[in-house]
Amino acid sequence: ATFCLITSTVQADDHIDAANAIAMEAATCSLNDGKTLKDLDDFFKVLRKWSKKNDYNTFIAVNTPLYVGGETDIPVLMLEFASYNELGEGWDKIGENGQDLLVALDDVVSCSRNLSHYFPMHRSESMDSDDERVMVVNWCTRHKGVSWDQINEVHANWSFNENIGHAGLIFPALGIRQGDFPGEFGHLRVYPDAAAMLAEQNKISNEEGWRQREEYFDTYADCAGGNAYLQSVVIRPE
Repeated sequence: ATFCLITSTVQADDHIDAANAIAMEAATCSLNDGKTLKDLDDFFKVLRKWSKKNDYNTFIAVNTPLYVGGETDIPVLMLEFASYNELGEGWDKIGENGQDLLVALDDVVSCSRNLSHYFPMHRSESMDSDDERVMVVNWCTRHKGVSWDQINEVHANWSFNENIGHAGLIFPALGIRQGDFPGEFGHLRVYPDAAAMLAEQNKISNEEGWRQREEYFDTYADCAGGNAYLQSVVIRPE
């Protein structure tokens, strides 16, 4: 597989070697009247066949709310990851012979799309075959006077425990205006299941995991608070 979110462990972020970044396309969607998640699943069955036939190498996951607060209203969040080259070639292939796919998708959901730079920081091999997971995203903004070099340094020194299957950083790129997201950058975590996610919460509350979190909040960045989603992997690259 060519998808480095799955196949490599990288410690990087916004101002460290950009070659380590991959493209992350997010589609914020709502189901059209009369449509259900079953209809969306039927669409992905068609997309999987088309992707295999046309050598469309991206990783796609569908996320639905589990714990979502504030004013966040995302009934369905579709995330697609690939190298910049593969995602660009993928859109070209859709333009050449996949227009019917876009029509079929638009019949099920109404979406807005944006593109971000995504920097993988950690992954567990167990995630390579785990298609039903839980994702948490938390958006953060640097404190006044905190440089990107300082942010890079603290992130590079982080370690990840056994509960966390995958971790990375999101930096908005295209289709986003100031104020669209509640922060400059986002922390993404993927857990094998809800039990692992809540075990991590137990570490924070009862095993002094809050100390590292509070140090980060006090010294480096303010964060909006994590939103959790049930995540289903619908397409993996060949």
